[in-house]
Amino acid sequence: MGKAAVLLRGVFPPIPTPFDGRGDVAYQSLVENVRRWNQYDLAGYVVLGSNGEGVYLSEEEKVRVWETVREAVPEDKVLIAGAGCESTRQTIALVRRAAQAGADAVLLVTPHYYAGRMTPESLIRHYEAVADSSPVPVVLYTVPKFTQVDLDAATIARIARHPNVIGVKDTSGNLAKMADTVRLTGPDFQVLAGSAGFF
Repeated sequence: MGKAAVLLRGVFPPIPTPFDGRGDVAYQSLVENVRRWNQYDLAGYVVLGSNGEGVYLSEEEKVRVWETVREAVPEDKVLIAGAGCESTRQTIALVRRAAQAGADAVLLVTPHYYAGRMTPESLIRHYEAVADSSPVPVVLYTVPKFTQVDLDAATIARIARHPNVIGVKDTSGNLAKMADTVRLTGPDFQVLAGSAGFF
């Protein structure tokens, strides 16, 4: 699968996941929200990123959220599914389920529970193994505010050599790092600004 398999141009809001008073996912409210957002010129949606609170959902809830959004979203809008987990095996399994649920690409946060052990080499091995097994393109996700793990530009560039890794969502707010990432990865690798401060 080539780098152009999914084009990440335009606005991809990281949508919130609605919950009811008991703490269950409010799937009908989710459908209503997506139908409302479909009226705008959005390129697609990031589903179960940080804003979607995916860390609080079971695997079955995640799959149902992706399926619910996919059914409510026109085929011409890209669905990027937040599917990163702490272990490589778990991430691979969830990525496959995201693809089956209709995701066009997956957004993979850095493993971070053992942040001090997340060396560039360990992160490269993790992402390459997932990308090898993923049926859909992979977007790296660096969100150091929450994870305390920041993918530097050189590490991103090494991971970007994999043909199934098409981009990165960078929420670090570090413009110099983003510029280095663009310079080191080349024109086919897509760099997304994931922080509102960029706009």
